[in-house]
Amino acid sequence: MRKLNCSHLLALLFAVVLTGSLFAEVDNAKKQEIIDATSDAVLIEAIQAPGDDADAIFMKMLACKRLAVIGTPKAVPALEAMLPNEKLNHAARYALEEMPCPEAAQALLRGVKNLDGKACVGCIQSVGFVKPAEAVAVLKEKYAGCKCPKIRKAIYAAMGMIASDESIAFLLDRMAKPAEEDVHVQMGLGDAILDAAENLEKAGDYARAVEIYDACVNPSFPVFLQKAASYHAILARKNHAGELLVSKMFSPKECCFTGGLKTIREFSAADGETITKALLGILDKLPKDRQSLVLMALAGRKDAASQKLVFPVLIAKVADPETRVAAVRGLINLGGLNAMETFEACAAYAEEADAETVKYGIQMFAALPEGPVDAKLMEILKTTDFSMWKPELAVAFFKVVELRRIAAAGPEIVRVANTEGLDGTIRYAALDALADIVTLDRLDLLVDALANEKDDQKASWILRSACTRLPREDCATQVSELFLKSKSTEDQLKMLTLLKQIGGPTALATVEKACWIEGTMDAATQVLGSWNSPDDVEAVAAASLKLAKEAPEHYAIRGIRSYIRIPRQFDLPNEKKFEMCKIAFETAKRDSEKKLIFEVFKRIIEVSSAKEAMSYAENPAFREDACAACVAIAQKFQGQSSAMVALLKKVLEISQNAQLKKDAQNVIDRLDAFAKACPLEIISARYGAENTWKDVTDIVSSHFTGKAGLGISAGNALFGDVYPGHVKTTEIVVKFRDSGETRTVIFKENEAVVLPIK
Repeated sequence: MRKLNCSHLLALLFAVVLTGSLFAEVDNAKKQEIIDATSDAVLIEAIQAPGDDADAIFMKMLACKRLAVIGTPKAVPALEAMLPNEKLNHAARYALEEMPCPEAAQALLRGVKNLDGKACVGCIQSVGFVKPAEAVAVLKEKYAGCKCPKIRKAIYAAMGMIASDESIAFLLDRMAKPAEEDVHVQMGLGDAILDAAENLEKAGDYARAVEIYDACVNPSFPVFLQKAASYHAILARKNHAGELLVSKMFSPKECCFTGGLKTIREFSAADGETITKALLGILDKLPKDRQSLVLMALAGRKDAASQKLVFPVLIAKVADPETRVAAVRGLINLGGLNAMETFEACAAYAEEADAETVKYGIQMFAALPEGPVDAKLMEILKTTDFSMWKPELAVAFFKVVELRRIAAAGPEIVRVANTEGLDGTIRYAALDALADIVTLDRLDLLVDALANEKDDQKASWILRSACTRLPREDCATQVSELFLKSKSTEDQLKMLTLLKQIGGPTALATVEKACWIEGTMDAATQVLGSWNSPDDVEAVAAASLKLAKEAPEHYAIRGIRSYIRIPRQFDLPNEKKFEMCKIAFETAKRDSEKKLIFEVFKRIIEVSSAKEAMSYAENPAFREDACAACVAIAQKFQGQSSAMVALLKKVLEISQNAQLKKDAQNVIDRLDAFAKACPLEIISARYGAENTWKDVTDIVSSHFTGKAGLGISAGNALFGDVYPGHVKTTEIVVKFRDSGETRTVIFKENEAVVLPIK
């Protein structure tokens, strides 16, 4: 039966199919004649036919595919003539490889001798596959006069495929000589040696394969080859591998040790007990660092026999500080063989554990099966004064409770969290654990645990952690019910605060109702005024405005301040902020609250904000506040704007504050100097489509700092959606100062704005 080179066949089939699919107008009759051919005469005629177009190549590839099956020595000359052709080299070689006659092999050998480049590399590969008797001699001759890295690498690979005594001797001899200049060629040499040994293994000649692997563990050879050889040398010994593996564990050469170490997990289950016993027998004689590595490798074996042997050793090694980390890491996999023995052994040395041991200890305890371990953890939780523990150890304990999801631990964790004088890191570890194990019907535990929490952000984070596991609205419903059941003002305040941390429509609705109940109005209005959920902004604004308009004076003041806080602190469109400021100004009953709107303006560093501020300057009671806001905005303004200069000149006219006027003049001088130095001036800008446009001159000018790129995109995010459902553009008119030329620059929606400054 003929041998089959599958990789060559797949490549040829792909080429034939691809060629045929791209050029469908082939001669179907000729194609069928080639497919049905029973002698090579028709096929020889096909491959010798003139032409090098796609149709001709398709027919020749198809003929080669058929010659691989029925070809005789008569076809060899025609096939050999195709070898120099890069388009047909692969097809010709495939046919020659599959033809059993010596003439075919000789053609490939001549290709090695006479060709260069890719064609030669291909012939070398084919010779390695066919393995004719003269192959090694021809390859050595080619090698002697060749400097081409690709050809040299191909020769090495072919020698490895041949795997004869002569080819292996050539490879080992070449490895002992100075390295190739090209590192990839040198690595190819190492791979070829390993391939040769592997081919011998496949042929059943394990003894010879072992000889080659052993020969490669040579200090003068590259480390990668020594490591790979050490690894394969052990596995190739089959039933006699134990003795060599043990010797590798003591080898002074790190590459031999690591090569042996890698094999430990790869022996079959049938060999597991033998290998494990052998290694455990010499474990204590190894250096501590090697003991650790061997322990982890043995713990990674999957067969039951190995696991039973290594488990008690891991338990014993937990007592040894120098191998403890390795033992604990091994018990992550094997601790379940006897959970309580594992728990007690590791817990006994918890006080001595370093940070790395603690890290793996957490993973190990978390991985132990349910049952007695959980009961033991609960016993510790109930009887321990955690203020006496090292903080890092207590933190690790609560992390284990959290990872094991011991829901029954909730009440005890609340007790610990509320222990007076408890270290903060321990308290937060307990709270984090509680947030991860608390159930929806016991949210009251979380409320109780957070009763004394002064850090609002930390409380929010812990609550949010719980709400990522539990549906937010369900959480809010539960806490709302707890609020209604609360009998003391203190408990009601806790529930209201908790609702703020949860956020959402249900929580806000409960707080809003509480704002109108006499006993809870004080606490509820405070909570509403510090609501921090961005999703609830509109509803909070409406609730706050209602308070400002309808509540008694004290609570109305809270309401208007809560309302003004929203445009000051939350990310809203500027137009929306300006609208809310106007409403707040008109609603507020006292000047002190009305003046709060100017703090909103100061946070928006744009000309539009300065204009809004100055729109209130007509009122004498707020003139200086308006001017101060305008100047504060201008001092941070970095763009180009004649409108900003005009506003500042207005400040100079109407303000009675000498320092404010001085600051305004300084900004005017800076903006004028910038304008004179700038190569262009922004005349106007608009955003929209068809007959719907918005003037965005102030916005664009605010971002122009003299550089071509403004760092903005011309789209709805910046300008607002002025024409929903339509694709919009931005038109910017600029004037060049040196020439006086004006130019209109147009940008597509969401296109980056880059101006022509020259």
